[in-house]
Amino acid sequence: MNKYISFLLLISCSFYAQTNYNNFSLELASGYTSPVQPYLTEYNSNFASFNHINIGARYMFSEKLGVKLEYVNDRFVSSTDASAGTYFNRFGAQLVYNLGKDLDLLYWTNESFGLLTHAGVGYTRSTVKKLKVTEQIGSAVIGIAPQFKINDRTALFLDFSSVYNFKQHYRFDGSLISSDYVPTVGNHYNITFGIILYIGENRMHNDWY
Repeated sequence: MNKYISFLLLISCSFYAQTNYNNFSLELASGYTSPVQPYLTEYNSNFASFNHINIGARYMFSEKLGVKLEYVNDRFVSSTDASAGTYFNRFGAQLVYNLGKDLDLLYWTNESFGLLTHAGVGYTRSTVKKLKVTEQIGSAVIGIAPQFKINDRTALFLDFSSVYNFKQHYRFDGSLISSDYVPTVGNHYNITFGIILYIGENRMHNDWY
């Protein structure tokens, strides 16, 4: 009987501890996107521009580990040929780890600076501007995101992410990679600036607790 009561007390205490802070947040960001490879240099353009949009929803299961669902739009456009380029629409899921807590950044910065790392996979629909062709690509993402706390409900963040696109048949400029339709692994990166909105009825979010 005593073991049963102790177990109930343990569950109750755990539940109470989890309700001391909020776990859910929304992220809105925009920034710079740039291909690494492949694209043809004959266009005299690297197809890089400030044409990146990211919308995400994140839930932290614990003080360090969580998951993020996101929608990302990248537009790779040429500065010399308006018809060349591709549009990427990616839907993905990533694991998020709060590295800042391992480094005691909350303590050293008086709860004003944090650091998240993330990695995951995604489904990308790539549209070639010139050919009006759409292909489906699997993607893998890895990144790091410094955070700057504004108040208990909002924070600003920078995000540096590298994206690997598996079975990419068209270059970022829109040209076909192989006449035999042999795919390659493409790579691009994003540098993003955005805002985090913390959702919940508690005063503080898990990020800063």
